[in-house]
Amino acid sequence: MKPLAAVFPLVLCAALLLPGCSATTVDTQPAQLGRQATYAEMLAAIEAPGPIVFEKHLAADWAVPLSGLLNLEHPKAVAAGLQDREEPIQIYVYSLRHPQYGNFIVDSGMAESFIDAGNNDDVSAVVKLAMNIPLLDVQLTTAELQHSVGGIDGVFLTHIHMDHIMGLGDLDPGVPVYTGPGDAALTSATHIATRGTTDRLLANTEILQEWQFGSSGIIDVFGDGSLWAIHSPGHTPGSTAYLALTTSGPQLMIGDATHTRWGWENGVEPGSYSDNGPQSAVSLARLQQLARDNPAIDVHPGHQAL
Repeated sequence: MKPLAAVFPLVLCAALLLPGCSATTVDTQPAQLGRQATYAEMLAAIEAPGPIVFEKHLAADWAVPLSGLLNLEHPKAVAAGLQDREEPIQIYVYSLRHPQYGNFIVDSGMAESFIDAGNNDDVSAVVKLAMNIPLLDVQLTTAELQHSVGGIDGVFLTHIHMDHIMGLGDLDPGVPVYTGPGDAALTSATHIATRGTTDRLLANTEILQEWQFGSSGIIDVFGDGSLWAIHSPGHTPGSTAYLALTTSGPQLMIGDATHTRWGWENGVEPGSYSDNGPQSAVSLARLQQLARDNPAIDVHPGHQAL
């Protein structure tokens, strides 16, 4: 996740002289799954036990610059004396077993091709160096996870940044992949350097299914109140958190609304990795309010455990 400017300034400068391009060339279509719902409906559903069997899996260990993970200019970060450094993080994937609709994962984990991450053919040389790819230490592949749960019926992405789509190559073509609106179409000059990598990681995805959030930003995914998609833009336009009502209690997977334990505990949004920092802060505050109002919720930040 190291910013391209820190590693390849000439590449970035050349890119900035050109028009930006979209994050990926993979097509999108409106998702048919789920129904638009209200925040009040979601709150009411939390009071009942949930049917989903939930498990959190460690897919890989990694390390990236703290300045990307946290807004180091936030007053709380300044007061804490935080400085940029290589920060140990994890890549997680969450399995959801619904008794009626099957097995799903939130985010995609790590494909077998990343066991030797430095030699992975999907990631360009520029991106490998810029994002510390050789430091990836895979703990569980998505192929192994798929075998252990008996197949995967769909993927719910929090967003389409590279570290959240690295496991899709282990899934069969045609497995539906759901994401928030606007991620694929987001235009940026840096996508000139990253789009090829993103496209290759999405090669098994025929089309991205985009959530159709209404004004409330809430979707009842299965229509039975067991899984809720919560539009949480800022890190990316379509960033989505998921609230699963499970046999082990309500589980809130916030994606990269904040990456770290410190960020969640102190209410500090991501740094340079976010597309829109102020919007990230608003979305993070909304998710924190949800957790405060419902203390039974277990919260899962993007890249560190609480």
